[in-house]
Amino acid sequence: MTRTKGSLAWKIFVGVLAVILILILVAEFGLRAYVSNRIESEFAAAAPVPTTADPQVAFGSQPLTLGLLAGTVPHMALSVPSTLVLDGDSFTGQPAATINVDKVRRSDGGFVADTLDVTTELPDAFIQAILQQQVSTALSQVDGLPAAIVEDVVNISGVTSNPETGTVTIQFNNGLAGIDLRPQRDGDSLTFTADSTSLFGIDLPGGVAQRLSEALRVGMQDAVFGPMRVRDVTVIDGGLLVSLNGHDVNLNQISEAL
Repeated sequence: MTRTKGSLAWKIFVGVLAVILILILVAEFGLRAYVSNRIESEFAAAAPVPTTADPQVAFGSQPLTLGLLAGTVPHMALSVPSTLVLDGDSFTGQPAATINVDKVRRSDGGFVADTLDVTTELPDAFIQAILQQQVSTALSQVDGLPAAIVEDVVNISGVTSNPETGTVTIQFNNGLAGIDLRPQRDGDSLTFTADSTSLFGIDLPGGVAQRLSEALRVGMQDAVFGPMRVRDVTVIDGGLLVSLNGHDVNLNQISEAL
């Protein structure tokens, strides 16, 4: 059988397409590996102490190479281990989180994501540290009593989450007394409502429970949520499980805020 010029051209065309496809696949694999390694190295460098686990990175089914040619990262999912280091009422790092980002693009103000979803677990000790950072200011605003007296009486010694009741117990004076705060989503924010307002069987003076609730809300917003919206909160063993969401989120602003 005589091979025609047309069939030869077709074979060459198919062969070139096969080579291009292989090159794209190699480039895609290499790019994903490079970005993953870069995230792991940046994470290790930023962690306040050496970590025993690396972040896990996935890019979904959409090609990363084609997305970058269009100026976006189509999708990225990260599972980030905890880098929290607690020292009394101070802390560095962030709790473990699962992060899903869609369509990240560069703008004049930095990198912007069309959507950003975060699920994070906040340990009891972290909640206690956040509250301790805020408590002096909160109790200084209690009506009718000098702040020094209130701080002596209301000495925070622990935080315990109670999944069965959906509350967080703030313990005072080495567990001799406590109040229960119920975390709730209020619109796009997280609030805490005092279920009990007594200490040693006596009503707390001057709205102490309300001040502690507000202090914890503000502290959570500053240390964890930033400009993100709260979508869900669940009391679990050992802490709170919180889901956050944002649209057209400036990732640089979140990084600076937290």
